[in-house]
Amino acid sequence: VGELQAALGDAERQRELQEAEGQALRQELKDVRDGQRILEKKGSAALKDLKRQLQLERRRADRLQERLQELLAPTRARTGQPDAGVPWGTAGGLPGTGVPLRRGSWT
Repeated sequence: VGELQAALGDAERQRELQEAEGQALRQELKDVRDGQRILEKKGSAALKDLKRQLQLERRRADRLQERLQELLAPTRARTGQPDAGVPWGTAGGLPGTGVPLRRGSWT
């Protein structure tokens, strides 16, 4: 009878240890999932912010392009250059600089 009680006590301790280990694993899994969810939200917010910044920069570039065209229009009128919508010929940029005045197909 004593041996059975000792075996029963050992089995009970083993069960308690396994339950505690299972609970710890469930908590760890929950923590990992919560962490992933937080990272996804941060990533989504960062992406949204970057898209907003890109849109603002595009608008700014468009305004600067319009302003540059306004500033160059009187110059072309004085020099007699035709205004075909693309300044300085078909290259569409400032001569000798490689700097385009219009946004290309990358937009």
